[in-house]
Amino acid sequence: MKTLSALLITLVLAASLSAQNDEQGRNVHNMRVQPFFFEALNFATYDDFGLTGRMDIYVHVPYDIITFIKKDEFYRGGYSITVLISHAEDSKITKEENWERSVDLLTFERTNDPSYYDLTQRSIALEPGTYSVEVIFEDEQSAKEFRLTRSIAIRKFDANLLDISDLMLVRDVANKGMKKQISPQINPNVAALKEGFDLFYEVYNPFRLGAVDIDYRIIRRGETVYKTHETQGLKEGTNTFLARIDNAGLAIGIYTLEVTLRRYNDSTAAGVLTQNKRQFLIEWLTAGAPISIVDLDEAIEQLRYYAKDDELEYIQGSEDEDIRRKRFEEFWENHNPTPGSSSNAAMIEYYNRVAFTNQHFGHYIDGWKTDRGMVYIIFGPPDYIDRHPLDVESKPYEVWEYYDLNRRFILIDETGFGDYRLLYPIWDDRNRLR
Repeated sequence: MKTLSALLITLVLAASLSAQNDEQGRNVHNMRVQPFFFEALNFATYDDFGLTGRMDIYVHVPYDIITFIKKDEFYRGGYSITVLISHAEDSKITKEENWERSVDLLTFERTNDPSYYDLTQRSIALEPGTYSVEVIFEDEQSAKEFRLTRSIAIRKFDANLLDISDLMLVRDVANKGMKKQISPQINPNVAALKEGFDLFYEVYNPFRLGAVDIDYRIIRRGETVYKTHETQGLKEGTNTFLARIDNAGLAIGIYTLEVTLRRYNDSTAAGVLTQNKRQFLIEWLTAGAPISIVDLDEAIEQLRYYAKDDELEYIQGSEDEDIRRKRFEEFWENHNPTPGSSSNAAMIEYYNRVAFTNQHFGHYIDGWKTDRGMVYIIFGPPDYIDRHPLDVESKPYEVWEYYDLNRRFILIDETGFGDYRLLYPIWDDRNRLR
């Protein structure tokens, strides 16, 4: 782990960046589960009034959601980003930021490649509090629009107390003379960063502490799966840190990364000076691209619409996770349309459908477990949906039609809470169109 002067580190943001082999998104019937990504992190700045909190926002736009047109020797595209910040308690917009970007590419292939992207950043001063942050992407050529929203808490930093910023995942660090340039990893999925990743953060220190102990832990399901320890010097003011995190051997799943600063040589609870944590995830990779699998046992359970009962029982029949993983991989290789290929189109399509149902049909249970989710996963997107959400004389219902399959499914919301149930079982002949 390295301590860096705040003056000797810069972020690689101004130019379009190559993600190289890291697929930052995935497509579900020409629509990515998450079309773009943004990160909102809480940092602080010393000024004449003490220590002021700010939000640093990073927006990651894959090229394949931008519409490009051929102009001279370039393929030219553009988009705008709007950031709306509102107080969580009253939804009143307190700040708005807008900026535009243009992207020129030399090859058509690059315009459709989600592994390449444009990354921009803005810093916004905010008073302490909880905010709703909405980021709106609008394509210049097509006017298509995507929106993402999340909540962020701006902490009250006290210039008289030692504190730590939010934790930033870093995908790449480059030496530029006496400076280091860091490329943020905006997507929390680090599966493609097989050699590990870095962690960037700041510590704000009003004291003369000298050395401190820093503990790094990765936690999954309440158990520590990785830990490392460093002793570092801490000067007064802003201290910038860059730590290397080894994710080798971590299985797919959701993890919590925890950073704890302690008084030197004091491992007691009283020795803790400050602490922060964040989540990251590891999804299943096929041919370098992530599939929306972050829990092996859940992914096996989700096979219920594809695997036979005896196949499912066999995969689940071992308490050893490595054996279950091996059987799971063997199952999908047996169903690979191109056996031996590192890319399994059937597996990708199936779990993309699962991800779509979780995003669109979930309520008090996961979307894939609902009747709409079951129909979507088995048959794919319908050719036509006839929706009746507000009919006076009936409960809300939808009619899904599959012309080539000669199927029509009627789903009724019996409770009024979005829990659509099939009128007839999925195998019933009354679901036939003709």
